[in-house]
Amino acid sequence: MWKYLLKKEFKQFLRDPGTPGMTLMFPFLIILVFPFASNMEIRNIKLVMVDNDCSEQSALMMEKCASSGYFEVKDIVNSPSEAQKMMDDGRIDAILTINAGFAKYIEGDVPATDALPVGIKVNTVNGTRGSIGSQYLNACVSSYVMSAKGMSGGTAGQSPQIDVTETYRYNEFLDYKEFMIPALIVIAITMMCGFLPALNIVSEKERGTIEQMNVTPVSKAAFIICKMVPYVVVAYFMVFSCMLLSWLAFGYGCAGSLLDVCIFTLAHIVVMASFGLLVSNYSENAQQAMFVIWFFSMAFMLVAGIFTPLESMPQWAKIVAYANPLTYYADAMRGIFLKGSTLADTWKDLVCLVGIGGTTTLWAILSYHKTN
Repeated sequence: MWKYLLKKEFKQFLRDPGTPGMTLMFPFLIILVFPFASNMEIRNIKLVMVDNDCSEQSALMMEKCASSGYFEVKDIVNSPSEAQKMMDDGRIDAILTINAGFAKYIEGDVPATDALPVGIKVNTVNGTRGSIGSQYLNACVSSYVMSAKGMSGGTAGQSPQIDVTETYRYNEFLDYKEFMIPALIVIAITMMCGFLPALNIVSEKERGTIEQMNVTPVSKAAFIICKMVPYVVVAYFMVFSCMLLSWLAFGYGCAGSLLDVCIFTLAHIVVMASFGLLVSNYSENAQQAMFVIWFFSMAFMLVAGIFTPLESMPQWAKIVAYANPLTYYADAMRGIFLKGSTLADTWKDLVCLVGIGGTTTLWAILSYHKTN
């Protein structure tokens, strides 16, 4: 009986003209397109400079800012009002103003207690871009002032500064793509194993084929479990395809065990496939099922720490996140991929996923009725 049920489900999956093609194309989109689109690194900040000092020192500092790689210098003007007009029009993101007396400050001809004659103004309509842009500008200005005043290595009569060397663990080059690829794989598995099962039983209801299954002696548990098996195969294909493409395209490998990846992926497949079937049980048509699973999928992805850390969320959002299966799967996948975490490090995530998956699977079985 199980053999014929599984054969039926795989045939039903492969007969759909769009689903197999979408399954084949999704890994390419996830690895070769989405990491660049979901990149939260702030670069190409549009900058205009106002040079009221017109000295060699001001020119050198402007050159340092322009060569940092974070800024796109749009213009160098002499009038602050002209720069402000450009910001008001939305043409620039930041203004660096070098006031008169900058060269004298660098050369030490003014008291050390005087303020640095440099002003920074940023457009904070986009708060994140504005905040990070101001930090970049502050860093460039501070670095130039320290080097120009001879503060980097110690001079006669001064104590040399402590040389601090930074090393980065797990993501040596601070590459945001490397951080996002495990999360994008999580999103892909969630969408494929949530949407497709949600449409499965509903589509059989609409075609009328579900009535043929309801009159057979097949148990509800066997029916629901066999519905989930094809999505296990699909999800594993997507996970390993994404891992292979990320290694070929970017050179990113998995620092941890592939067996751990398989274990957590299986647990998450059970959660999402059973949840999709649960939605399908309560839906009368495909449109209703699609809207419900879309609502929950978006909520899962936004409150899971995938794009923003859980620590930055308010307390009520953290409570919601702890009931979210993506929170545990994303945490485990990032730990395995980037840090080489083992089951000894991530067992709490696995226990939570298994608990949620067992609950949704049992609910899906109990909520399926063979009679109206």
